[in-house]
Amino acid sequence: MALPMKIVASVMESRPALALIEQVSAVADGVELRLDALGISPAEDLTSVIASAIGATSKPIILTYRPREEGGQAEASLSERLSFWSRVLAWTERRADVRARLFYDWEVDLAEAFLQLAPPVRALPWERVIASHHRDEARPEAVEAMYARLSALPARVLKLAIFARDIGDSLIIFRLLERARREGRTLVGIAMGMAGLITRILGVAYGSAFTYGAAVAGREAAPGQIPVADLRTLYRVAEIGRQTMVVGVIGHPIGHSLSPLIHNTGFQALGLDFVYVPLEVAALDRFMRDFVRPETRQLSWPLRGLSVTIPHKVAVMEFVEDVDPLARRVGAVNTLVVEGERLRGYNTDVAGGAEPLRERIALKGARVAIVGAGGAARALAYGVREYGARVSLFGRRWERVRELAEEVGADAHVLDELATCAFDVLINATPVGMAGYPEQEVIPESALRHRPLVYDLVYNPAETPLLRRARRMGCPVLSGVEMFLRQAAEQFRLWTGAEPPLDVMRARMYTALR
Repeated sequence: MALPMKIVASVMESRPALALIEQVSAVADGVELRLDALGISPAEDLTSVIASAIGATSKPIILTYRPREEGGQAEASLSERLSFWSRVLAWTERRADVRARLFYDWEVDLAEAFLQLAPPVRALPWERVIASHHRDEARPEAVEAMYARLSALPARVLKLAIFARDIGDSLIIFRLLERARREGRTLVGIAMGMAGLITRILGVAYGSAFTYGAAVAGREAAPGQIPVADLRTLYRVAEIGRQTMVVGVIGHPIGHSLSPLIHNTGFQALGLDFVYVPLEVAALDRFMRDFVRPETRQLSWPLRGLSVTIPHKVAVMEFVEDVDPLARRVGAVNTLVVEGERLRGYNTDVAGGAEPLRERIALKGARVAIVGAGGAARALAYGVREYGARVSLFGRRWERVRELAEEVGADAHVLDELATCAFDVLINATPVGMAGYPEQEVIPESALRHRPLVYDLVYNPAETPLLRRARRMGCPVLSGVEMFLRQAAEQFRLWTGAEPPLDVMRARMYTALR
């Protein structure tokens, strides 16, 4: 029999408010009450807390008391946990009115200890037990051995959570979900951390009994946990299936990206069976081999394409058979399309970056200074030169700046020369200022003395530190939000063949940034 939940909200409050439980129950199929977060000893009586939680929702409730050695907050030995759970069961299992919707999450050592006890304690509600394991270990042989250990238990649900240091570590979770399906076992499989987000979003579609989301952003029960409201409405975890076309964004780091927000908004507005997922990729070659290339991929999924961001826009080209002529000239790819057995590479940054600027200033003959020498700088240099602008490139790494300047037909300068040059437009094409990026100052205020139009390609936050300084000095400014929207719209067309609902996507993005 299928479980009555796909999305579970983890409540990690020291004193869980009933209003919070009621609130998350509106978007989640079930609630996990983390009793270990209460900060009390295993000898204390928790029946009043449990009773209040039961009364606050009609949804299934998972009771969890996680010890520190498995990522929880409880300081309790195995014998103390046995005593704690024996008292909880003695109370909850007498509640005939609610016990059918109560589940118990027991770590593997605890479940084994209960199994070894003599009757009548052994007559436990195994049909509502989740036998779980949470560790950093991600070596396939160790994870498979733990799955076998969990499988020896009579628990209805098995839960296996590992920590993914690279997205490739997620593959063992997908393999075990398939194995559990073949063996007729119910498994919740999760790779924790940012590199494991793919398992939290696609896991249910690929066999996981359910997934967990944070009840409150900032109070995650495990690394990489996504707010439960986003699992429900943004990623539509309960609706997507194995046939759902998958696109996503690859980069490192990736937590700042708003691409999932605007693309998923567009898919939903048009009723398309697509989902866009964040994919934190450090080792590009491993990812392309194991996830992308049709002939070598280890995950069987309907991948339609990818957005490519820092630091992979140039390196990804060596993995693509068909590179669009414009992307080839630019020397950077920010969009992949999977067509049959082939990968096609495009650059939508060129038009996306130049068009908003062209709407603000006459580019023919304009002096444009670009700080940076990466993929975004390449795209903007090509884009503005198409409209007749004169381009100067600035950067700390002279050789890279010089090489790029020769390729695009621009002047090359070291960054220290920025303050001594005059220009009409100043463009920041570095990640400095991006949410989550180390704070530093690349463009000095002295470079703004001529009051140029300041264009920051960073879009999150909408007003970067550079734009704030530029406003203070009386410079006109242009946010990277519009570039982001324009390049995303072209990606949307390439993947779906449909015209994107740009107004809807823009409204959603500005709401999120505010």
